[in-house]
Amino acid sequence: MLDVRKLSLLRDLERYGSLVGVSRALGISSSAISQQLTKLEAEVGMPLLERIGRNVQLTPAGQLLARRAVQIEAILEDAEADLESRRTRVQGVVRFAAFSSFALRYVPELLRRMQQTHPDVVVEFVHVEPTEALEAVSGRRADVAVTDEYPGIPRASDTHLVSTFLVRDEISAFMPEPIASVNDLADVPWVLEPAGSDARIWAERMCHGLGFTPRVLFESPDLRLHFDMAAEGLAAAFLPQTVIKGARRTPVAPEYRFEWPESAGEGDAVGIAGKPHRDLYRDIFAVMRRGGDTRPAVAAFLRHMREVTAEGDGASVTG
Repeated sequence: MLDVRKLSLLRDLERYGSLVGVSRALGISSSAISQQLTKLEAEVGMPLLERIGRNVQLTPAGQLLARRAVQIEAILEDAEADLESRRTRVQGVVRFAAFSSFALRYVPELLRRMQQTHPDVVVEFVHVEPTEALEAVSGRRADVAVTDEYPGIPRASDTHLVSTFLVRDEISAFMPEPIASVNDLADVPWVLEPAGSDARIWAERMCHGLGFTPRVLFESPDLRLHFDMAAEGLAAAFLPQTVIKGARRTPVAPEYRFEWPESAGEGDAVGIAGKPHRDLYRDIFAVMRRGGDTRPAVAAFLRHMREVTAEGDGASVTG
C-alpha cells in the first residue's frame, strides 16, 4: 500500500512548484524530500518526477497521484471527524496559527474559554505570519490559520481552503507630532512593515493617494514596535485597533491621531474628526481546510473565535 505521507509530498510539490518551496513550507530539507519521493517512485514502479534544469516537475502519473493524495487526506480527515463526533465529550487536538497582533489581543481569552467549556480539547498555538499560517493549514500542520486582508489586496485563493470572516480591524494613522497640513506628511519619519508585504503595499498606496511618498526610516513586522515608536513620538505609523487595544508593554498611548482624508484636496480638514477614509481597515479571517470544521473540537474553537473577536470589537455575534 502506498505511503500517504509520501503522497502528500507530491501534493505539496504540485502546490509550491519546487523542492525548495516544499522544504520551506514543511521545514525539512530538500534532500530528505527528494529521498522520500525517490522511494515512492520505486514503490509505484514508474517515474513521478521529471527533472527540468535544476528543478523538477510532476509527470502525468505524479499529477494523478497528487490529486489522489488530496482526496485521501480529505477522507482521512472525515474519518477523524466521524470518530470525534461519536465521543460523548468533545476531545482532540486543535492546532492553531496566528500573527502577533491578533494573538496578543484575543488568544489569551480564547484559550481561557476553551479550557472552561472544553477541557478535553488540547489547543496548540504557533505565532507565524499569515502566509506561513496558510501554508501550515494547507500542509496539515495546523487546523486553523488566522490571516488578514487589506482593501484591494486579496490573498491568493485555494480551492481546498475555506475562510470565515472574524472581524474588521479599523486602522488609524498616528503622527510623532501635530501635523498642520497634508503636505507635512512627506517630511515626518515613518515606521512601516517590510517592503513587499501586503501591509506595506497598502500603506504606500494610502500615502501615494495623498500625493506623497513616505519617508520610511524604520521597518519591522512587529506592530507592537510601531505602537511604541508612535507613542514615543519617534515615527508616524498606521496602527490597527487590535494593536492599540492589545498593547500592554507601553503605558503611554500614541497622542497625535491624524484624520486621513479621502484625497489631498481635503487637507484643510486636518485634525478635525470626521468620516474615516474608506480603506482604513484590514479584514481578519479564520482559514481551515474544506470540511475541517466538521470536527467537533475545531467547530467549538471556531465558535469561540467568533465570540471573542465580536465582543472585543464591540459587535454582536451573528450566525
